[in-house]
Amino acid sequence: MKIFKTFILNCLNFLKIPELKLPKEAIEEFDTLYNDFVSEGKGDFFEYKSSYPKYLFLNYLIENKTVLVHGSNHSDIKIFEPRDSTLFTGKPVKAVFASSDGVWSMFFAVIKRSGYRGTIRNACFTNKTKNGIKRYYFFSVNEEYKNEPWTDGTIYILPKPFFKQGGVNDEWICEMEVKPLAKLSVTPKDFIFLDQVNYHNEKDSTIKTFVKAVVLNRK
Repeated sequence: MKIFKTFILNCLNFLKIPELKLPKEAIEEFDTLYNDFVSEGKGDFFEYKSSYPKYLFLNYLIENKTVLVHGSNHSDIKIFEPRDSTLFTGKPVKAVFASSDGVWSMFFAVIKRSGYRGTIRNACFTNKTKNGIKRYYFFSVNEEYKNEPWTDGTIYILPKPFFKQGGVNDEWICEMEVKPLAKLSVTPKDFIFLDQVNYHNEKDSTIKTFVKAVVLNRK
């Protein structure tokens, strides 16, 4: 079954990120940032002092520390409170949401929600291999929305022990209030798939949008 899953994911036209393979210098920088600004749990912004992309830092923390991430346009959240929403599978739930994927959360941090019209369609899947975790994505926004859909945002780093898995592997939920450990400013340029986001017709179903983009490789 695992071999079949890997074959299907690799054959489809997902946006893909390979397993983490970081140089020693990057690991040392990321560990220093974590120890200096995240581990104490003050919930403050910190200066990102690294030349490596922010998504690598976030995925490194997720894979090696007990943290999850949440992306938002809002920079002043001090406490996350459970809200009515739905899991990726459509099941209703009242919870705080987080992700075990830095890129997926970054998409939600930089997609401009204020004034946006239409649906935001997306997916994130991961596959464990002998070399780590390979990541697969799909992102699509309304083709009729003519305003600038991107903005600066914030990634909140959250304590993983308070969460349980949601509808898919990289979706996590907590049914009580959660205080962020730290927060990181991000811009649309930090989202590595900014120029590869699909555009969909609102009249099309989500399944049709997915098939056109991932199976037929058509925007």
